[in-house]
Order: sequence, then structure tokens, then C-alpha cells
Amino acid sequence: MSKTPQRARDTYHVGNLAPQLLDAAREMLEEVGPSKLSLRAVSERVGVSSTAAYHHYANRAELVGQLAAQGFRELGAVLRIEDGGSTGLQKLRDASLAYFSFARANPALYQLMFGPELASGEMPLDYIEARDRAFGELRRIIAEILGQGMDSAEVRRAALAGWSYTHGLASLVIHGVLQFPAGTTDARFVDSTLQGFEHLFNAGGGVGSGT
Repeated sequence: MSKTPQRARDTYHVGNLAPQLLDAAREMLEEVGPSKLSLRAVSERVGVSSTAAYHHYANRAELVGQLAAQGFRELGAVLRIEDGGSTGLQKLRDASLAYFSFARANPALYQLMFGPELASGEMPLDYIEARDRAFGELRRIIAEILGQGMDSAEVRRAALAGWSYTHGLASLVIHGVLQFPAGTTDARFVDSTLQGFEHLFNAGGGVGSGT
């Protein structure tokens, strides 16, 4: 009598399971959103038992934290733009475009990265490190533009302003508050908003020093 073939979940190579679960979680996130994302659902998609999944992720929060960390690592990677002799304004434009395009290409992941689930004081260390490295890439670009050290107050303020602009623009488009014109491109859209800043500052004669 021949043996009954083992199910995939019984023969699955557990050593490869963690990245497979993360990939499946990302697929589900973009398809159904974060509310239906659970270790059980992700396990079923991969074809393994939930018990096997718990060997790699203690709970849903850990899975979500690792998924968001992956997003920040990818965001940091797209912000590592080669200099190429670009002017300061061109560097800012290229970084803004890279950021905006990443958010538009990964809307559910992007919202998870900045969502309320990860706003508590118990954020995974991998998430915090990946987020800080991504912001560090933006600070590096700003430091090159200003010709100052990354830890200077001017660079910190300018980097925060740059991140606020790109994050706000991406969020408004993703949530449908700001309509993305049909037939346009990410590059043209970002260029248009940056031109808006230029008009504003030129008309106002610059920004005061403030406090």
C-alpha cells in the first residue's frame, strides 16, 4: 500500500519560513488592508500551520512591526541617490520624487509604516532603526545641499520640513484628498508642487528667522 503524500505544510522547510510569511503579509496588506492581516491568515496563504508561524513571529504586532521595518528599509534605499553633480534644488527634487513614488507604489505598506499601530512606545527595535536610517538618508541629502554637518540645527530643521512636505503630499494623494491628475506623472506632479513653494517664497521675500 503506497504512502499518502504529505501535505505541503508538513514538509515545508521552516528555515525559509520567516521571509515567506513576510512576503505573504505584504501581499495581503495591499489586497485587503491591515484589518484582516493576522498570523493565522498569513500562515494559511503560505500553506503552513499557525504554530509554525509563531516560531518566527510571536504575535501579530511583531509581524506588523517587521513589515513596516521592511518598508522603511526600502524607503531608505530609494533615497540613496547618487550625487552626479546635481545642484541643491535638483537633489531636493530627486529625493522628493523618489519618496513620493515609493509611497504611491506601496500605498497600504506606506500607511502601515506611519499608522497608529506603530505609534506606541513599544515599537520593535528593527522598526525604529529602519525608520531612523530612512530619515538619516534625507538628512544626508539636506546636509549636502546646505553644506553643513548632519547634526547641525539647520539640517535637522530643513530635513523635518522636507519630510513633512513629502509625507503630507503622499498621504493626501493616497487618501484621495488630493486628486492625482489623469495623464500626469509622479515627476510632473512633484515638480508642480515644488514650483508652488518657489512662487510662495519669492512672493513673500523669504522666511523670517523666527524663534
